[in-house]
Amino acid sequence: ERGEVDILLGTQMIAKGLDFPKVTLVGVVNADVGINMPDFRASERTFQLLSQVAGRAGRGTLGGEVLVQTCLPEHYSIQAALTHDYSAFADRELIERREPAYPPVVRLINVVISSPNLEAAARNAEAAAEWLQTTVIPAVPVDLVGPAPSPIERLHGRWRWHFFLRSASVRALGEVAWRLQSEFRMRGTDIRLAIDRDPRALL
Repeated sequence: ERGEVDILLGTQMIAKGLDFPKVTLVGVVNADVGINMPDFRASERTFQLLSQVAGRAGRGTLGGEVLVQTCLPEHYSIQAALTHDYSAFADRELIERREPAYPPVVRLINVVISSPNLEAAARNAEAAAEWLQTTVIPAVPVDLVGPAPSPIERLHGRWRWHFFLRSASVRALGEVAWRLQSEFRMRGTDIRLAIDRDPRALL
């Protein structure tokens, strides 16, 4: 704020709420790294981050400039962020989510099963998914996708497998989740079941 520092260097956190009126140039390195994350919100997060970063430059009376390094300069999230065009981004993002049936087209639950033992996590995730497919899902309008290793496969010493439940019916999703929690029995010790409704991330 006193102008004693010429260069600010940081991670994504530097874009969160900082207000330095003398900052006139912002550079973003590897701006597209988030786009390739295995998460349906990846483009949304890229657009949001670049929009925030762009807002750091030229906040005072001085003009501002933003330089973006990317291998995907034509990607719609990057283009929309650089032109501050939220409507264009939202329209394209809705199209991209419609065909694979991701929110907001449907509601989603991310089911994560974890264990200190990799085989136990995989075995229980596969058993839970098979039990739902044969016992519960035939009677309700719910799709099950997976199971598979979570994108962040090991966290805090635990191996993680997951699958998705998706449906346009919140009630149907709730019924499937409730039956999974109350009726399915995990095999082994220290097996954890986490049910994330309307997840903000699938990692």
